[in-house]
Amino acid sequence: MLARLSQRRSSRGGAGGLLLLPLLLGLMMMMTMMMMVVVEAASAEEVESEESPEILEEDDSVSTEILEPLSSDVSRVSPLSSWLIFRRNSNKGDNRRTKGSRRTSKHGLPGPPGPPGPQGPPGPPAPLLPQQQELIQELQLKLRDMASGVCFLCDRPPRVSTSFLSRLLQAVTVPRRSLLELQPFSQPSDSERSLQRGHSFNSSTGRYTAPVSGFYQLTASLLIGDRVQIRIRDSVRAAICIESLCQSNLSVESVMGVAAGGGTFSILVTGTLYLQAGEYVSVFVDNATGSAISVLQDSLFSGILLGV
Repeated sequence: MLARLSQRRSSRGGAGGLLLLPLLLGLMMMMTMMMMVVVEAASAEEVESEESPEILEEDDSVSTEILEPLSSDVSRVSPLSSWLIFRRNSNKGDNRRTKGSRRTSKHGLPGPPGPPGPQGPPGPPAPLLPQQQELIQELQLKLRDMASGVCFLCDRPPRVSTSFLSRLLQAVTVPRRSLLELQPFSQPSDSERSLQRGHSFNSSTGRYTAPVSGFYQLTASLLIGDRVQIRIRDSVRAAICIESLCQSNLSVESVMGVAAGGGTFSILVTGTLYLQAGEYVSVFVDNATGSAISVLQDSLFSGILLGV
């Protein structure tokens, strides 16, 4: 009987050992997997310390993509999924890592401002003056006349383009036996401004510069007085000269003999000269007497362009 009982117990123990064998194998596999997870975690931490914030973000996205299908099957656990769960949860709470600063720019500090750019195109032209508009209209009419052969302006008087009139500012003394250029002249008065066309007369030098080449009518009316010593052959000559060259250039002149009675007398010089553009004319007095004379104030000098 005892032999039978022992056989029954041994048979039961053998069966129980066979039943515990799978459990022991399962525990050994679980311990092996846990050791593999720990080794992988240690190696992953070393790699993670060298990764940039951008790579960590990409891993997070990959982990979430992998974990979504794994979460559906809880019974299926692998070392990779365990490591991804551990890594995702290790960056939360007190263990959360702060992202480092972005990569610094490869460029240096901004440099100084560059040179100014090229000049822009010119602006629109300024509006024309009334005198310019009149000249343009007259030129257009003349061009039409030349093109058609019909003169529409022949019955109209010509327009005076340049003229001047000025008076001697103060008395000028001319020494005996000398030639002197008269200056300065005064500015035109209000009543004489209507006789002024253009700005070619220089009142300080007494010279008129021709703006265009053409024929000019020039006039000088001089008042002369203060004679002391009189001789029979004494005379006074007045002339309007070109470029101050009364001897070599053509000039308009007048000679006045001196009377023995004395007193103030006048000399009138008038004539036409052809002037090139840019040439100037002025009034000269040649005192051929034996004493000084004076050209009195308000002596006149005038001129007008006749035509080209």
